[in-house]
Amino acid sequence: MKNFVFAFPLSVTQENTESFLAQVQISSVSLSIMVPGCSIPLDVFIQPPVPALTQLFQEHSELSLEEKSLIENHASLLFIRGSLRDKSSLMEVNSLIQKIIAAGALGIYAEHSGAAFSASAFNELNVQENPLDFWLNFIESKGVLFSLGLETFSLPDLSINAANENSEELRDLLLTTAEYLYLERVPAVSGTKVEVSEQQVYELCKENSPLFSKNDPEWNRLGTFRLIRR
Repeated sequence: MKNFVFAFPLSVTQENTESFLAQVQISSVSLSIMVPGCSIPLDVFIQPPVPALTQLFQEHSELSLEEKSLIENHASLLFIRGSLRDKSSLMEVNSLIQKIIAAGALGIYAEHSGAAFSASAFNELNVQENPLDFWLNFIESKGVLFSLGLETFSLPDLSINAANENSEELRDLLLTTAEYLYLERVPAVSGTKVEVSEQQVYELCKENSPLFSKNDPEWNRLGTFRLIRR
């Protein structure tokens, strides 16, 4: 399984993160530590600020002038890295992430998928109802919408024909399908049926034209499956 990696821009420098970490019950910056309320070991580390970080966030949602200024001038980056075990560990990591945002992190960047949300954009998400939402990214290419980041859930990525369709609705469909496959432990194999509603049934079929090749860092070793309307 591919590790998840989340980065949080902070307004405090590396040398002054102790108080911030205490708020989220992270006792030390180290590899393979246990954080209260989270049953899986996490690698926690702090890195210096990086340039052009604002651009990553702007690609996913519009930033206010204040948000743009804060992220541009972030003083450090808090990283958490780990590997999910099951649905309960997902909820535990989500809870920790909510605490980090509530403690004052300026946003969240999912390095494993490329998704990025400012703190306000994250707070608008319904994490309880859609627990995979901020974990995933979506890219449209040549009339096909692809998900990114599902290997962290031991799942292949998903795709769907996006020609003349509402991109937002299709993102919701891919997200709903991913949550169904992971949370209900449904095998993600060719022929699996996904019933979105009484009038909408989709079948998973092996994607003939995946977005990335084996040499790309975004390559999902479990492949990509396209949703075909039945």
